[in-house]
Amino acid sequence: MRDRPRFRVGTAGVVVDLPGQEQEILSNLLSQLRDLVMVDHDPTLRRLKPPAHPGDEEAEAGYREMVDDQLLRGRLESIERVESGLGGTTLDEGDTAAWMHTLNSMRLILGERLVLEGADLEAHDLGEGTTGALYEWLGALLEQLVGAAGAAEGGQPTR
Repeated sequence: MRDRPRFRVGTAGVVVDLPGQEQEILSNLLSQLRDLVMVDHDPTLRRLKPPAHPGDEEAEAGYREMVDDQLLRGRLESIERVESGLGGTTLDEGDTAAWMHTLNSMRLILGERLVLEGADLEAHDLGEGTTGALYEWLGALLEQLVGAAGAAEGGQPTR
């Protein structure tokens, strides 16, 4: 992935330039993410839905009733924005935020899966498995996107 940037600054915003194979991988991950966030009670969603009132079940239930639908709609809209730009597009500020949010959500879920499997994320003991490789790859994508977005805000084109 280090051979060329997947995100760069263009004249109108951040340009997405993913190779075909990476578009397919992200498309599959986005489909899985959509299915997962619709389930609601999967333990790997813990990092996406940390408790607001950990010691008070009644307050937590009230909070969840108030915000869960809105959070779900926001996640699904972000997934759609990413899907629509997989083949290449120029991201405006809202699209960039949706991409960052979605890539980070996928990374948090994969990180939770790795922790549940016993991997040490702090020591980068991610093993040889696909989950660890995807976790690292999504981190690299997110890093490139953040860099391009920062350069776009500063008016600095990237190559």
